[in-house]
Amino acid sequence: MLLEGQISINGKVVREPGTKIQPDSDQITVKGKLVQDRQPPRVYWMLHKPDLTLTSRQREEGKITIFDLPALRHVKFLLNPVGRLDYRTEGLLLLSNDGELVHRLTHPSYKITRTYQVLFTKRLKPEEEKAIRNGITLDDGPTQGADLQFLQSVDLGNTRGAYYLIKVREGRNRIVRRTFEHFDGRVVRLIRMAFGDLALPDNLAPGDYRQLNSAEILNLKQAVGLEK
Repeated sequence: MLLEGQISINGKVVREPGTKIQPDSDQITVKGKLVQDRQPPRVYWMLHKPDLTLTSRQREEGKITIFDLPALRHVKFLLNPVGRLDYRTEGLLLLSNDGELVHRLTHPSYKITRTYQVLFTKRLKPEEEKAIRNGITLDDGPTQGADLQFLQSVDLGNTRGAYYLIKVREGRNRIVRRTFEHFDGRVVRLIRMAFGDLALPDNLAPGDYRQLNSAEILNLKQAVGLEK
């Protein structure tokens, strides 16, 4: 029941039940006392996920998770990863407690580009590279096609491997690894280099994170229609 004359929003007494507020900006007082927002501040972080690390809060025997890393171990509030990188995938992983932004960044309708560097056990044939660009059919359906760039060959001992840069616009489970291994080879190393316009900094060591700046946060929000 509304306490007549005892609740104010931004200094104005509220007399109508069901009055809506803006929780991020409105100041609420009850009997003259400010109601403090006990929610933690919204945070937007970029983590350099190391190899051999789970993107999960659930542990598997013998495997650590990103929340076991020294940089994240003592965080007092809940952080959610934006999508997942599998156990053997390294690189840029966004973390936030902004639920709406996390949801939109991972929703397939927004088609946020993910950029990966791939070390494959062989150089693909021209027709195989073309197939990746145009889209192939995996066990869970056709891919949307991707931007693919051959970078260089590399000696892997018994074989001659190749580095590729690939940009995909869908977040299906292990899609990059499955796309390459569709052509009878093995992905030796997989690194996410960028998420949208955000690139992994050269000076961000595996296991470390940094906060996004205001321009980076705004760009992410604009990409999914949260800021005009």
